[in-house]
Amino acid sequence: MATFKNGILGGFSGKVGSVVGFQLGDKFVMRAMPRSRSAFTEKELENQQKFRMVQLYLSPFKDLLRVGFNNYYTKTGGFRAALSYTRKEAIKQDDDGICIDHELIKISGGNLAPAINPEVEIATHKEITIRWDTYNLNYLNESDQLMLLVYDPTSRAVCMRIFNGTFRKAGEFRVLPPQKLFDTQVNIYIGFVAADRNSQSDSQYLGSFIL
Repeated sequence: MATFKNGILGGFSGKVGSVVGFQLGDKFVMRAMPRSRSAFTEKELENQQKFRMVQLYLSPFKDLLRVGFNNYYTKTGGFRAALSYTRKEAIKQDDDGICIDHELIKISGGNLAPAINPEVEIATHKEITIRWDTYNLNYLNESDQLMLLVYDPTSRAVCMRIFNGTFRKAGEFRVLPPQKLFDTQVNIYIGFVAADRNSQSDSQYLGSFIL
């Protein structure tokens, strides 16, 4: 039974049909009744599975995605935009079930130019070197800064995130990853962010490497 407060135009507490009313502080709130798992359709359950999978995968580098997806893909951008993009564009389904396609993951998106002919070199002492061409570089982009993600998608326990790497005009970036990533297979992604932090490039997947 529902109980009205302050007359018929006021708030109510209790259940009316599929709506529940309750008081939260000095406000009255209405919410739809939660559904049991059996009440969801197969498609809804599949969408829930995809959302959980994507959120678990992206959460370790959420702070990087807030920068890389700033004002991109959705009106608000940021981590929610990264979640939305990944769910729509980077999930594949085959006979083995639902999985994330690592090559389609983005850490950034926008209208800045991507790196030209990027390549990765892993030294024997684990140092990562990333190089790209700088010929015909537009002076407006010289001060774009590199963003980098080195990520172990299996354990998701450790990842290396670089927000403000070297300038685009340098053509090279060297970094030693944390020891916890040594001897693991990692995915490497790069992107550029403008000096004023108002625009980004589409990120690039540079491949899978064993450190």
